[in-house]
Amino acid sequence: MKSVVAGSTILVGIFSVALVAGPMPTAGAQEPDQSEPRSAQVLQPAAPTAGAACKKQGAIAGAFTCKKIKGKLVWVAAATVSLQDPLCSASTYTSQVSNVSCSGTSITFKSNGLPGSAFTTMVGITATNQQYPRPHDYSFTFPRTPAAAAAPTVPGSGAIGVAVNGVPLFSPWTQGAILQHTLDMGELDTCGGHAGRGDDYHYHIAPKCLIDSLGASKVETQKLPIGIANDGNPIRALGWFQASASVESQLDKCRGMRDASGRYSYNVQTTAKWDILNCLTNQVVNTSRDNWTGRFDSQGNPIVGAKVALTITTSSTVDASGVKCYVMQGDLRNQQVIQTDQSVKSTSGSTAIFYCDPACYAEFFEPTTRFPGGSVYYELVTTRCPSGFNPQSLPLLSGYAGPNLGKMAAKG
Repeated sequence: MKSVVAGSTILVGIFSVALVAGPMPTAGAQEPDQSEPRSAQVLQPAAPTAGAACKKQGAIAGAFTCKKIKGKLVWVAAATVSLQDPLCSASTYTSQVSNVSCSGTSITFKSNGLPGSAFTTMVGITATNQQYPRPHDYSFTFPRTPAAAAAPTVPGSGAIGVAVNGVPLFSPWTQGAILQHTLDMGELDTCGGHAGRGDDYHYHIAPKCLIDSLGASKVETQKLPIGIANDGNPIRALGWFQASASVESQLDKCRGMRDASGRYSYNVQTTAKWDILNCLTNQVVNTSRDNWTGRFDSQGNPIVGAKVALTITTSSTVDASGVKCYVMQGDLRNQQVIQTDQSVKSTSGSTAIFYCDPACYAEFFEPTTRFPGGSVYYELVTTRCPSGFNPQSLPLLSGYAGPNLGKMAAKG
């Protein structure tokens, strides 16, 4: 898992689509003089109609564009540039998203990358990398019109878009030499997300809690998007609440589909494993910028976290004298823990990890010195904890106090 942050079309009923019967007369133009001989009148070519055959993909005639739909070139009515498009409306997004703005070419907005206090994050993870959901400063920009691509892009383990609550969307894969589904590895919470190496919360599968909170009216009836992919195409969740609304049989290999007017969108898998998309159909672009502050240990080294067999049962943030302390508690399961006397003990039971600042934290680290595979040591630093935070109220292990063992760099 790594900290990587991500970069329109949709079915009829979501965007404003103007069906135009033919070219509009130019302002000031005069009708042909009916008194003139017929041979003197200029005969105009017949205006295209939606669905009629055309010859060259990308050709434009009035308000129509020649597009390939289901293997055939047909005229498709162009969408009007409407700032009432759902992806341009602040009401489509949750309160975690701000500064929504649209131009004729792009959609922009900002977020802190957190889903909001209504959702419990990290709970349910059974294999944690000991990262905490912390605020970021994202600025997103997506194209209004997805650009054509020579071939679909199969995503690796990074970002593929963003949800309408401003939380990045990732592919389902872990960060490693062998791509493994994060759900299978026990790395996701009950909402489908976790914090990555940069303490960046993101979803690896359909944002289940978000979709449930949006409700059937928005998702099924209004067919509003639940996110945007990095090629600018909307992401929807039709069939999430009502089996009769399922479009699974209509999806292509990327989990996308076009409507009768040629507009394209992805649709998340509504059953396990809740994949978002399999590939990106249009041209992938850089969609986001981010600013954030990392965490450091007592020696000033970046904290990257080791994987630990810890089932997270509670996750919270404590405001203590102007310092935010991030706390996770859970059940350790037969974890090999290095003791101060250099012995290794298989440890189970309730414990906690937390981080306030470099003078107040508790976390497991993987040593660089030689110990049995999977061994970690518990570093407990309470030199100067902020007033209002009491680490002793947590189920802590005894901190390692032996020789320096080093700290292994982050792995997948």
